[in-house]
Amino acid sequence: MSRRPTVGITTYNYSPQDMMNLAVHADRLGFEGLWFGEHYVIPENYGSHHPTKEGSASESKIIAPSVRIYDPWFLLGAVAGATKRLKIGTAICIVPMNNPLILARHTVTAHDISGGRFLLGTGAGWLKEEFDAIGVPFNERGARLDETIEILKKAWAGGFFAHSGKHFAFESLQISPHPVKVPLVCGGNTGPALRRVAEVADAWINSAMVSLEEALELRAVIERERQARGTAGRPFEYYVRPHSADPDDVGGFLREGFDNIVLWGPNVWPNTDELSLEEKIAGLERVARDLGVTPQLEAVGA
Repeated sequence: MSRRPTVGITTYNYSPQDMMNLAVHADRLGFEGLWFGEHYVIPENYGSHHPTKEGSASESKIIAPSVRIYDPWFLLGAVAGATKRLKIGTAICIVPMNNPLILARHTVTAHDISGGRFLLGTGAGWLKEEFDAIGVPFNERGARLDETIEILKKAWAGGFFAHSGKHFAFESLQISPHPVKVPLVCGGNTGPALRRVAEVADAWINSAMVSLEEALELRAVIERERQARGTAGRPFEYYVRPHSADPDDVGGFLREGFDNIVLWGPNVWPNTDELSLEEKIAGLERVARDLGVTPQLEAVGA
C-alpha cells in the first residue's frame, strides 16, 4: 500500500493571532505541518537577489517594509503548545547567521517541547545586507552552514561532544543528555545547495515556489548527486512548494511521486484583515476537501 500524501503550509507575514488561528484549524483538519521562515532585519536599501527564477518581484514581497517578521523559535513554541499532531518546521532557518550551539539548543528544545514534531529546514541565506548588519561574513555562509550541520548532528546524538573546525571550536560540552531525532531538511535550488542536500540531508525543500517541470529537473539533479555520493540508499523525502493550491496543479506533483506538498500560506489562509475568521476557516476547509486532506486519529509520537 502506498503511503498517504501529506499537505503542509508554509507561513510568512502573519500577525501572531492570525498564525495561531491558522495553526489550530490546520491541526484540526489534518494538514501535515506548518513551516516558518526566518529573517531578523529588513535592510532599507539592498542589492541582493533571491536565488530563484522569480526575480525581484518575489524579493520585494519577502522583505517589504510592511512585512511582519517574528522570531521563528517563539512561533514554533507557541504553535507546538496550541496543537496536538501538527508538525512544525523552519523553511528555512538561515543557519550561518546563527551561533551553532545556540541553534542546537533551539532545535533540541523545539524537538522536546513538541513531542518530536519538529523538522529543521536549513539554508545558506541570500540577503548580504542582513549578514552585514548581524556581523557574519556573507562569503563564508556555505562553509559555516556545513560546519554547523556537523555540530548539530553531534549535539543531537546526546551526551558530551567537542568540536574543532575552521569557524567554530570548543571543548567537551553537552546540549542534550539524550539523543533527539530531528529530520534535517536542506533547502535551495542552486548547485551547491543540491550537492549539500545529497550529502547530508534527510529531505529537500525547494526555494520559493516551483513548477512541476522545475521540480522534476531539480529532483533529477539531487538523485544524480545522491548516486555519485553513495547516499542513494538512505531514506529521503521531497517537500515541494507548488505555485498554487489548485487540485489540478497539486495533482500533477502527486502523480510524479512528490507526496509531500507544502502550500503557500496566503493561498489558503489570506494574511489580510479584509476577511473574517469565519471566511478564512471556510476557505481552509474548502482546500482540505479539494485536496483530500482528512484528520488523522493518532498524534505524532515523541
